[in-house]
Amino acid sequence: MKIFVASCAALSLAALLTFASLSSPRAYEATSGVALHEACGGVAPHICLSYLAGIADMHEIGLAGGDTPLFCPNWTEPEKVGRGVWLYYEQNPDALEQSAVLGAIQALALMFPCE
Repeated sequence: MKIFVASCAALSLAALLTFASLSSPRAYEATSGVALHEACGGVAPHICLSYLAGIADMHEIGLAGGDTPLFCPNWTEPEKVGRGVWLYYEQNPDALEQSAVLGAIQALALMFPCE
């Protein structure tokens, strides 16, 4: 009986490894405007705010290298920023079809223009 169970386990593992290697790994898919709109609308506020914080961090790194600022945040409450991005998507439904980073940067540029 032990030999039978071990044989079945070995066959199952071999089949799993065979079929797993046949499927190609998925390429990275950029976050969509729809996904960010939903997250910032309350479905996953922590994801929304983390995503926006990442954009702000990368923006700061670019500024350290001498790039022209795309937006000039006054570092208001994070929840208001997330709500502002959600509102941008509500008012600009075409942006839902773009990548989330592009829509978020456009929203941040409108919310925090550089004067």
